[in-house]
Amino acid sequence: MKKRRKIKLNFRWFFKIVRSIMKIFKKKPIIYNLNAEELEKNAIIISNHSAASGPLTISLYFPLFFTPWGTYEMTERYRKRWQYLYHIFYRQKLGYNKFKSFLLATLFGIISKALYKGMQLIPTYTDLRLKNTLKISKSYLDKKSAILIFPEDSNSGYHEVLLKYNPGFVHLSAYYYKRTKVDLPIYPIYFHKKSNSLIIGEKEYLQPLFKKGLDKYQIADHFKTITNDLSVQLFNRNRMQTVK
Repeated sequence: MKKRRKIKLNFRWFFKIVRSIMKIFKKKPIIYNLNAEELEKNAIIISNHSAASGPLTISLYFPLFFTPWGTYEMTERYRKRWQYLYHIFYRQKLGYNKFKSFLLATLFGIISKALYKGMQLIPTYTDLRLKNTLKISKSYLDKKSAILIFPEDSNSGYHEVLLKYNPGFVHLSAYYYKRTKVDLPIYPIYFHKKSNSLIIGEKEYLQPLFKKGLDKYQIADHFKTITNDLSVQLFNRNRMQTVK
């Protein structure tokens, strides 16, 4: 009796179709790039979340191919995804009412797994399984794919002025440096939903900050401050455009 060959499904086509459709409805943001040279492909990108708008807009229009980090619940079975979407994302973080949260969790829960597989989402954890996240991330970085991370602490929701950055991106940069001796450029970016605009800050490197004596939490706070400063620059640039 012949063994049935297991077929691996490729969801890249699904993501491409959804991406093309979303571009029809989602207007391209104004993008300000503070880097004089072209963005490096082998890099870490860190961004604010801007509620549900940041990940969507960045995935559609950011001028660099990347592979995103995302919470592991969104790579699990439907029930697990639905519970996370309803209880954590829509109710706790976005503050939606029960009906709206139920409707969105039910609908998005249906397509989310295929969508995230198409994006090649890397699942993240808050326990020892983070090591596996770092290994997978390294494999993508080795192929010159940037890694996108949303380090914002969103336990109290999403804020225009960021309160705290978690140090997961610091762990990744240190992990990669330890194994390759390559200090990855880190691009901080800030997206503002209301003005539909995005600013890409100048790249920074981790090793000089370690040499100054900063620990991972201080480095995360350093980048949080940079990102908040970018929000001010973005506001000023948009105001100047309005005046013109």
